[in-house]
Amino acid sequence: DALASLRTQIENAPADSAFVRTLERQWRDQLKGAPVFVRSSSNSEDLPGFSGAGLYTTVPNVSRMEAVAKAVQTVWASVYNFEAYEARTAAGLPQDAVAMAVLVQVAAPSDSSGVMITRDPFDAARRHVTYISAKRGLGIRVVEGKRQAEQVMYSSWSKAVQVLSRSAEDTQLVARAGGGVREVPITGSRQVLTDALIARLARIGTRTRQALGGADQDIEWAVVGDEV
Repeated sequence: DALASLRTQIENAPADSAFVRTLERQWRDQLKGAPVFVRSSSNSEDLPGFSGAGLYTTVPNVSRMEAVAKAVQTVWASVYNFEAYEARTAAGLPQDAVAMAVLVQVAAPSDSSGVMITRDPFDAARRHVTYISAKRGLGIRVVEGKRQAEQVMYSSWSKAVQVLSRSAEDTQLVARAGGGVREVPITGSRQVLTDALIARLARIGTRTRQALGGADQDIEWAVVGDEV
């Protein structure tokens, strides 16, 4: 109850007018007023031994300025999500050292999306393997883990694709024209990724790892048409 009250106070606090003007100027100048995703970027995510994936709030496909400012407050407040607080407690992270920043980024109308780890997450010695998890549409549910994603592993050594699971989704999320998202049924094959796209994603993952000093990476990706 205390966490919920604190989260509500932050979410509903009067917005600082100077901040809103700065946010609007950057949104219009830098992002051309395009629909955006408003996402968490806390110092208690992507840590060794603690990912934080799905614990904080993402506000998808925001298209109006007043909604962008509100979404920023919603994401700020999500540092006090109950499941986030419980996970940090279980991981031994000090609650008074947690800070939340917010990313505002152009929304990609993804045909497919997901996450990629540039090694075998089950066997760290297999550095030639890339693990990819994918779903159709917008990628919010991949990190939430509420439905089984398509999971594959690709070997840069043998060029083999190993399918661990096919997607259990019968619907996908797509952007709504006026903002927000809607759910539409999936028809046809449950297969999300072709072998060619799996190999292409793995090559991008390898180049990303090399560009960042050789350390293995946990990468979010999206595909729109032929563009990754």
